[in-house]
Parts: sequence; structure tokens; C-alpha cells
Amino acid sequence: MITKWPRPCRLFSCSSNNNQSLASLVTRHRRTLSTCPLPVDVPISTSTTLSDEHNALCLSLVEQLIRRGLISAAQGVVERILKQSSSIPVVVSTIAFAASRRLVLNSQSYQIAIWKLVSLGQPLMAEGLYVDAIKRRGNLDEALQVFKTMTRAGTRPTIHLYKSLVYNFCKRGRTKEAESLCGEMESHGLFPDRVIYTSLIYGYCKEMKMEMAKAVFKRMLETGWEPDSYAYNTLMYGYFRSDDFESARKVYKEMADHGLQPNEVSCNIMISKHYRDGKVDFALKILNDMLSLKLLPTVHSYTVLLSALYKENRLLEAVELINKMLNNGATVDHVENLSLIDKYREGEKILYVAAEHGCNIDPHLFSIFASSHPTEALEQDIEHLFSKILRNNTFSANAAFNILTSVLCVGGKTDFALLFLEKMFDYGCKPFISTYNSLIKCLCQEGWVQGTEFVMGLMQNQGMAPNLATYLIMVNEHCKRGDLALAFEVLEQMYERGLKPSVAIYDSIIGCLCKERRLVEAKSQFIEMVESGIAPDEVVFRTLINGYSKNGRAIDACRLFEEMKNFGLRPSSHTYTALINGLIKKNMTEKGCLHLGRMLNDGIEPDTVLYTTLINQFCRKGEFGFADALFDLMTVNNIKHDLVTYISLFSGVCRSTSHGRRYFVLNEKSEKARDRLFNMLYHKTSGPSHTSFPRENIRRNYYNSAEGIKRYASMIMEKINKAGLMPNLFLHNCIITKFCREGRVHDAYIYLETHDVRPNQVTYTILIDGHIRCGEINYAIELFNKMCGAGCTPDKVTYNTLIIGLCNAGRLYDALSLSHTMHKRGFFPSKASYEKLLNCLCASRLSDLAIKLFEEMLLHGFVPCSYNYNWLLCILCKERKLPEAHILLSMMLKRGKLMDEVTRRHLVDAS
Repeated sequence: MITKWPRPCRLFSCSSNNNQSLASLVTRHRRTLSTCPLPVDVPISTSTTLSDEHNALCLSLVEQLIRRGLISAAQGVVERILKQSSSIPVVVSTIAFAASRRLVLNSQSYQIAIWKLVSLGQPLMAEGLYVDAIKRRGNLDEALQVFKTMTRAGTRPTIHLYKSLVYNFCKRGRTKEAESLCGEMESHGLFPDRVIYTSLIYGYCKEMKMEMAKAVFKRMLETGWEPDSYAYNTLMYGYFRSDDFESARKVYKEMADHGLQPNEVSCNIMISKHYRDGKVDFALKILNDMLSLKLLPTVHSYTVLLSALYKENRLLEAVELINKMLNNGATVDHVENLSLIDKYREGEKILYVAAEHGCNIDPHLFSIFASSHPTEALEQDIEHLFSKILRNNTFSANAAFNILTSVLCVGGKTDFALLFLEKMFDYGCKPFISTYNSLIKCLCQEGWVQGTEFVMGLMQNQGMAPNLATYLIMVNEHCKRGDLALAFEVLEQMYERGLKPSVAIYDSIIGCLCKERRLVEAKSQFIEMVESGIAPDEVVFRTLINGYSKNGRAIDACRLFEEMKNFGLRPSSHTYTALINGLIKKNMTEKGCLHLGRMLNDGIEPDTVLYTTLINQFCRKGEFGFADALFDLMTVNNIKHDLVTYISLFSGVCRSTSHGRRYFVLNEKSEKARDRLFNMLYHKTSGPSHTSFPRENIRRNYYNSAEGIKRYASMIMEKINKAGLMPNLFLHNCIITKFCREGRVHDAYIYLETHDVRPNQVTYTILIDGHIRCGEINYAIELFNKMCGAGCTPDKVTYNTLIIGLCNAGRLYDALSLSHTMHKRGFFPSKASYEKLLNCLCASRLSDLAIKLFEEMLLHGFVPCSYNYNWLLCILCKERKLPEAHILLSMMLKRGKLMDEVTRRHLVDAS
């Protein structure tokens, strides 16, 4: 099955909101024309007519280019039209045309259009377009350059224009430049107002420059502007982020002294921060203060405190807080409720209290129904209960139905969730949009596309439109399953509805593209996101940096890291880890040390994730001594080993020794860089500084023999048990991989039986590969059939492993049959499997089948290797199949692949 090939990038914005400002410009211009006192019926000259015809032809050309997907060429034509325009209507109509076709203007077109409007005496229209350009493109350097062009042309900037610039500079972390713009304002006779001061405060707080933020706040008071609650909240949150609780409390008190009553936002900030720091009693005091001031705490304020009380087993206080919450009119929605029930069993008390205030809903019945296999009798009990509730209180029945449906979705019982959705309609109840979202998530996880479309249809029939959360769920789940074609189809649906994808949706797609090594398309999606006016966050930068690092493009990762800093975003420890990992992977350890130094200067301490990543990377490079030293250094620095750390160390050793790698030999420069990395990580200890570490692998004796592997595995298991961790299937699979790759499949079976391991897809694949390595292809096929019979569905790795094994065993037709089975399951062979099949077909002189496979490879984006390509051409020449040979040659020449001299002679001789 050939899946729909997704477009690499949407180069024009599809949100109707993005085009509103352009459309409003056109409307305003037409309004001024219709109310103009000059005569309307002006004689049209021949030159004007010709000019209009020329513009119409140019716009027609733009439309044709857009339809053909030649977006850059279309942008170039628009730029030329604007450059040659000599009247306001031409400029406005061209911009309106681009907006109606959802074509994003490039920066040059924006500059030309603004300059034309200014020179034609329309500064207000130019300003409107300028503000739109800032919002849409986000390139502040270009924005500043155009701003200077406008002022040089004699346009007097307005306060609104300065506000837009200051706000966007602060948002991007360039607050110092924003403040210098305020100095320019004063030279034009304009002065900052409350909004501009608050933007500066926000910018400095975001950069954690609290002294500067406080100075701006003080200047704001001195110039007579009274701060509002938003300014106080911003300053307070900045102090919280800087861990300066005392200053935050002073701001809180100062707010009250200035006659501003703390609002819900201020209190929620305080409650959330105290909750995260484990100061539950302080948080409870603030909540009680809110109630005494007759402020209504939000549901989030209650739920974080309930979570904290349940964690500390303060159940009586939790029940009291629930009663207080319900008495004050705040009701936990079913999503928060399910979260509490899922984490803390006492959370079911919420449902009991809800029953006291409404009707008798038995939460235990919900729990039983969700956690067990529902029987017909239990289903009847549920139906009877809901009939009773419905007679007493329709609203409570509706809420109960929604809760139950969501619980069933969380429990993975999609069929029963759909059944109760149907019953909701029978009783006249209306599902919440979050209930629909829960169902859609379950259906996407199961890959049931038709079911998802059915639920979406039900939503629309009920008058509900899917929201951003709905589309995010769908894109997320499709990307998790690696189905980018469906993910892009969901994006198309969003565009058709006029919705702009959120940064989280872009993050999912970019992450999936990076996983599939489609980095050019991933970068294109990132550029599209920025150009459509969506500000990237730290997470999406991290995803792309991680993608570059894992795929060996460390230099690109460094450039993107600097770009992120220019956006004013503070890198997290995970971002630094991804970047350092990529640099070490490319043997750029010295540069990795520089970024580790930046990380330490930012106040971020090395954590378990960083150490585990380094251990894994140095194991991959064969530097087991250094990996061991890092493992021991974690203990010295009081950093706990987690299960992933143990797995990384053990799997790295198994993977490397199984492939027969020799120990890594360092040059002097690399050795110094590694010493520096070790010493930088050692900085937390109070002992003497280490200048070196063991050069020899202290555990080498463990894995040089079968008994050594068993002892090493036992040692790892013992350490894991002492740490209170539970060995998972991934670790067991690592151990049996070691046995299978060394031809000891029997020992692998004994290990699985001894540790009572229930195999999954990966386990079966490892064992199948083990049998193939031992030349036991029949056992491999038997195990594959056993896997299918046990209800464990083979994945594409299993299929590819067996296809290559069958080819090596000379069972070509069985391998081809298995590849057809893959197609029926929605998979297609890997490049390695295709190459092996093509090689075997050529060796068997089955040229017709080889040509079909060759074309199939190209359809899936795989270009055959030079050896197979030339071999097949030679066979076609010998068999006098010249038309087929020329078609094959043409296809490869288009992909830049040339034939070798031997093949060329064969083709000439055959002709």
C-alpha cells in the first residue's frame, strides 16, 4: 500500500485571522475612495487601461504559479508588481489579492509596499501594514530597518507604532533595545504610557533581570503612571522565577498598599508557587485570604491544593477543602476529577460530595466498570443507575455520563465508551467536547481512522466544532504511530476550517519528521510556523535541536541554539543535553564542554538525563572506561542512577561487543577534551580535583565470555534491585540480544524462562534474528508464526529481519510473499530489504520481477545502490530488453545516478 506523500511544507498562511489586517486595509481604502469629494467619473486614459490590463495579467500569472506550487516565483511576481506600481489602488489590490490567495508576502514585498504607501501620502495605511508585518513575520531587524525607512520618508511615528515595536522586542527577549526605542520616542515628542512600561517590565522579568525590571517599575511610578494589577503580577512572577520569594511578598504587600485588591491571578501565582515548593500551609493561608476578600479561587487553585493534601495523606483537610470548594460554587470539571482519581484513590471523595450536592452517583461503580471487563449484568446496573439519576436531575446525569465515558476511554475500553455515548444520545444528554476528545484520542491510538471521522461527524451534528485540543490530539497520536500522511491530512482540515495550528501541533510534526530523518522538511515546517506569526517556544526549538543532533548535524544544532537565544528563550537542561550529545557524537567534545560551561553559568546543574545521555554516547563510541567513570561519578555527585542509566550502560556494552568493536583510541586533543569534560562534571564534589580517569575498562572481564555476561547481568540486576527499581522488558531484551548475537539462542531462552519474561514484538524479533544468525531459518519461521498466533502483531522491523533472513537462506519466493503480506498490513520493506530482494532477483535472472521491485523502491523514495542498478541494466541488455533498460536508465539519470563503464559497453553493444 502506497501512503499519501505529505507535502514538505505549506509556504503560505491559511488562517483567516492572519489576513484580517490586510483585508481591513483594503476596506478602509475603498471607504476613503467612496467618500472622496473629488469627481468619481474621471476619464480613463489609454495608458491607465493598459496598466490595469498589465496588472490583471500579472495577478493571473501569480494565481497560476500558486496553483502549480511555485510559491517563491509567485512572491517574486508580487514584488515586481508592487515595485512598478504608481497608484494606491494598485498597491492595495495587490496586497488584497495576496491575502485572498493566502500568499505570505516576503520581507522585500512588505518594504516596497510600505515605502510606496508612504510616498503616495498614505502614512496611516503604511503604519497598519507595518504592524501587520511585525506580527506575521516576526523579523525584528527587518522591522527596525523598515521603521527607519518610514521615518526618513517623513512619516511621523505614532504611539501605537512604538507600542507594537516595544511589545515585540520585549517578547523576543530584546528588552534593552526596546528601552532604547523609548528614548527615541521622547525625541519625537511621545512618552511611554502604562502599556509600554508594563511591556518592559515583562521583558526584563522574562530575562530574569529583576534589577532592571524594578528600575522600570520605579520610573513608571515617578512619571505618574499607576501600575495596574497586571504590572504587579508580572513583577511578582519574575521574582518567583528568580527564587526571590521575599521580594515577591513585598510586591504583594505593596500592591495592597497602593489600594489594589489582589485578584485571582495574583493569588493563583502565589498558590501555585508555594505548592511547587511544597509549602502547602502557606498556599492554604492564601486561599483562605482570597475567600475572606470574597475572591473566587479558580478550579486549578483548588485542585493543586487537593493534590498536595492527598500526597501528604491529609485526608480530612482534603474533604474539608472539597466541601468548601463546592459551597463556593467551584466545581471540579471531569478532566481534573479523573486526574485526581487516577493519581489518588481518595480523589473519589469528590464524586461522593458531588453526589451529596446533586444525586447519588456511586464512584466505586465507575471504578469497577473501568478497571474490569464489563459484563452484561454490570452494564444493566449502570443503565438502571443512570435512569434513576435522570429522573432526579438531568444535569447530574449528563455530567455522570460524560465522566463515565471519559473513564472508559482512559481504561482503553473504546467499544464500551462508544456504547455509552450512544446511550447519552438516547437519554437526550449532550457530551462535552472533552468527552469527544477522549474518544478521538482512543480511536487514534488504535489507528481506527473511520471511527475518528465518525466521532467528528457526531460532534458537528451536535453543533460542536473541533477545537485546537481536538486537532492536537489527532496530530499527536498519528505522529506517535509514525503516520505523517494522516497528520498532514488533519492539518489540511484545520486550514479548511480557518484554524491556525498551535506551536504544540507543529512540535509533534517536526518531532516525527526528525525521527524519520526528514530534516529539511522539519526545518521548513519550523520556518512556516514562524512566518505564519506563531512564536516558537523552547520545546519546539529543543525538538529540532535534538533532531539535528541525533542525525549528526551538530553545526546546524548550534546555529539553531543561538537562534533560540536570540528569540529570548532560556534553554532548559534537556536542550543543553541534546546539543552536547550531538557535539560529542561528532567528536566535537571541546565545543560540547563550552556549552556545558554555558549551562553551568545559567545555573543549571547536570542531572541524571545528562549523565545517562553521555554514558550512552561514549558506550556507542566504544569508550567503556569513560562510560564507567561517568557512572561512578554520578554516585560521587549524589545523582541517582535510574533504570535508563543502567540500561544505557549495559545495552551499550552488549551492542558494541556483539559487533566486535575494538576499544577506542584517542588522539591527544580528544583526550584533553574528555579530561576537561570529566573535570567540569566533577565540580560539585568537595574532594581534590580529578585530572584523569581509568583508561582501561574495569568491567572488561565480565563480558568476554558467556559466564561473564551472566555475572555482569546478575550484577546489574542486583544493583537495580538495591536501588528499588523494577527491571523492565527493555533491559531483558538487551541481555537476550547479547546472547543471540553471539549465537547462544539457547541461553537466551533459558534466561527468559528463569526471569519469567513475557515477550513482546521486540523480544520475538531478537529471537528470530538469533535463529537466522545460527542458520536456523525454519525455527525463525516457526517462531514468527507462533508470534502471530499469540496475538503479538509483527512490526516492520520483524518483517524486514525475516525477509533478509529468507533471502540469505535462498528462499526468494518466500521473501517476496512476506513483502506482499507487509503491504497488506500497511508497511513496506526497508531500503536494506529492498536491496537484498533486488540482489537476489538479479542473481536469479528474474528481470521482470526485478523491474517491478525497482519501480516500487523509487515510489517509496529509495534509490537502489549502484551495484544492483548496474547489474540489472546489464541483465536487461543481455536479454535484449532495450526499452526497459532505457526507461530504467532515464529514471536513474533524473536522480543523478550514472552507469559505470562496463554497463555502458553492454548497452552500446546491445544497441
